[in-house]
Amino acid sequence: MTKSKVHVLIVEDDAVDRMACRRALARDPDYEFVLLEAETGREGLQLAHAHKPDCVLLDYHLPDLNGLEFLAELADDTGTIPVPVMMLTGTDNAAVAVEAMKRGAQDYLIKDVDRQYLELLPAVIQRVLRERRMLTEKKQTEDKLLQAEAKYRSLVEQVPAITYVASLSETNPILYISPQIEKALGFSQEEWLADPELHIRQIHPDDRVRVDDELAQSRLKSKPLRCEYRLLSRIGEVFWFRDEASVVQDTSGRSLFLQGILVDITESKRAEEERQAYRAHLEELVEQRTGALENANKQLRHELIERRRTKEALFKEKERAQVTLECIGDAVITTDAAGKIEYLNPVAAQLTGWSVAEAQGQPLQHVFNIIDETTREPAESPVARCLREGYSIGLTNHSILVRRDGSELAVAATASPIHDREGKVTGVVMVFRDVTQARTLAQQLAHQATHDALTGLANRRDFERRLQHALENARVDGGEHALCYLDLDRFKVINDTCGHAAGDQLLRQLSAMLQKKMRSRDTLARLGGDEFGLLFEHCPLGQASRIAEELLLAVQQFRFVWEGKVHGVGVSIGVAPITAASENLSSVLSAADAACYTAKGKGRNQVYVYQVDDADLAQRGSEKRWVARIAQALEEDRFGLYYQPIVTLVPQASKLAHYEILVRMLEPDGQLIETGAFMSAAERGNLMPAIDRWVVRRVISWLAALPPGSVQRAALYSINLSAASLADNTLPDFIQEQLLLNQIPGDVLGFEIAGMTAIANLTQTAHFFHELKKLGCRTTLDNFGGAMSSIAGLSVLQMDYIKIDGTFVRDIAQDRVAQVLVDAFNQVAHEMAAKTVAGWAENPAILGSLVEIGVDAAQGYAISRPRPLEELGKELVHHRPEP
Repeated sequence: MTKSKVHVLIVEDDAVDRMACRRALARDPDYEFVLLEAETGREGLQLAHAHKPDCVLLDYHLPDLNGLEFLAELADDTGTIPVPVMMLTGTDNAAVAVEAMKRGAQDYLIKDVDRQYLELLPAVIQRVLRERRMLTEKKQTEDKLLQAEAKYRSLVEQVPAITYVASLSETNPILYISPQIEKALGFSQEEWLADPELHIRQIHPDDRVRVDDELAQSRLKSKPLRCEYRLLSRIGEVFWFRDEASVVQDTSGRSLFLQGILVDITESKRAEEERQAYRAHLEELVEQRTGALENANKQLRHELIERRRTKEALFKEKERAQVTLECIGDAVITTDAAGKIEYLNPVAAQLTGWSVAEAQGQPLQHVFNIIDETTREPAESPVARCLREGYSIGLTNHSILVRRDGSELAVAATASPIHDREGKVTGVVMVFRDVTQARTLAQQLAHQATHDALTGLANRRDFERRLQHALENARVDGGEHALCYLDLDRFKVINDTCGHAAGDQLLRQLSAMLQKKMRSRDTLARLGGDEFGLLFEHCPLGQASRIAEELLLAVQQFRFVWEGKVHGVGVSIGVAPITAASENLSSVLSAADAACYTAKGKGRNQVYVYQVDDADLAQRGSEKRWVARIAQALEEDRFGLYYQPIVTLVPQASKLAHYEILVRMLEPDGQLIETGAFMSAAERGNLMPAIDRWVVRRVISWLAALPPGSVQRAALYSINLSAASLADNTLPDFIQEQLLLNQIPGDVLGFEIAGMTAIANLTQTAHFFHELKKLGCRTTLDNFGGAMSSIAGLSVLQMDYIKIDGTFVRDIAQDRVAQVLVDAFNQVAHEMAAKTVAGWAENPAILGSLVEIGVDAAQGYAISRPRPLEELGKELVHHRPEP
């Protein structure tokens, strides 16, 4: 199809932007944009006057003129811009673009850094042209209306009907009536207009009440008027008129007046009366003559109607069945009693590769050729079984249809017998469909359910299934097996410094290398992150230990190359036996995990074999007891909340009070336990999500208990979230539920995620921050700068605050390097439109340095030590320390 041409003048001194505009307009599917280009304002004005383009794209910053000066010179003597102009301006010139609109520009686009404006460019040009056409058409329409009004008045006074305009008041006085009134009733225009009651008086007395009702309905309900009534002339003659009028309204819907015409229908009425009399006479004759025929034809009509109904029903049923077969998504084949094809619908023709004409009369097995997917042997046709057994037969699973061209499809089919009135089988209808995609998907899902997507190794679920089988073998048959738990050393360093792509590649290469070192009957699985499980079946503990040492050496010798740099990794391996004495799956996994943990504690990069009553595993047991203590504290609600102020360091900054919420654990005797003492055990025991939810629930309920309108409710409270909570997709819903339940707005809460955690899970963090912002909550990146790689890629995170790592802040007063680093972090944060908070502000000297650098806010012992949340005063005082 030929595209409509649109001539566009681009006035832009930047060649790259001009080229980008050309490419954006060239991709438009509906219009062919014919482009003229100018690098200066003067050149653009010459081209605009010479070629008169449909539209001008004008950059504000030009070498010789700015956009406003260009518009001034483009305008004609009346100040009108003769061609639609769309201003292109930078993100900092939005106010200039608005001024250009006031001076005649049709529209504007802001040139953003990502050039998203180019995607809008064709549509905006089309809209600008459409709006200019509408303005032109409006002016033309107004001119035509003025001409039409003059023609209308001339026309009204020439037609034979009487035209009038009446008021909508109760008396409906006539405001205008055409000169034809004098010829029709003998009254002049002046007489009719001078006497408001004249129109009502001249209505025939028998019609007056009815006409008054019709006029009232039209006046009150703004309904059109259409009625016939009699009017008396000056000399008393009676004339019939048809009065047709409508209520004229303004643009707001307000009724203005009644406008209509009076048409003399006197002759029509007389003719109608004569026709009615003649018709009555004819009807009497017809009734007399047709009476006899009516009874004779009654029975015949009844028989014809019944026959037609039967025929139509049969036709509709046949059409319905035919259309259904042609339109359904399943393939359908019908055969006779001998199994020869009588019909196949279009879907069946497509799937088999046979046309209807070619397939008719063929034995079914020639057209519907099926084989077993596994054995590749011919499979029995469901139609043959259906004809033989007389009931519906389904096709066995794993059946393959070999099409006419030799290609293959996985199919599912059902064959059902067709019976005549006596119940005899006269044929078979078979319905089948292509299930290739579904069967492939099922196979893929089965593989995905048991394998790790990144490495292709067995996943935890499949590994635990195989481990359970080994346990049962050890109990029943006395087999000896071994379980290894492998935890990579230095993986996180590579993942953080080189990025996730490097980490993923490292895991794939190590997995492939380890598999080559294993026996064919052993199982290697990725259990999560950088942790692997290895099951040695029918392998004594000593042999398993030797194989583990070989794997350790192989990992030590392995070198990972990424972007020209060589990295080394290590592995800590814990080995545990699987014997008839092994209790259960959990105990075997715990033993291997404890041995691996001990290997890490002994310096990493070594093998440790689990032994009962091993003293080195006592520490591991101690950590498990910590997990039990924390779980009991959660159950007994033995946690407390503390707060520490975050104060602004910037003059004229927001007076919003800001606090970080801290959590402490309480022993049964009331002894307070700092977060650092139990955090590691809580993370290992997967208790941090429960603790995080406890904090969220308790802070929101504390806010809900405060008096409405209190200053505490207007403050901002930042809550730390763990890495485990970041992976909890249901946490945003939980936060929203708590906010709605307690009727607390989301903007009083902020959530902090550690920088290392965010970088390790960048996509997940970006999604998590986005969900929190939808609730109105603020977001903070904590411990920013702890690893230099934490700067890369953070632009995707929409953060409100960045908290600079305290290890840099504490030395800022006396260490020039620390000052430079904090200054750099502060600038990076501000470039990402985030405010900065400095932690560990322990003395006035540090606060002074932070103020000098321009950090937005700070917290630390120099401002306030953490205090119980219950002590937060009723009056919140805003502090800003002196530098």
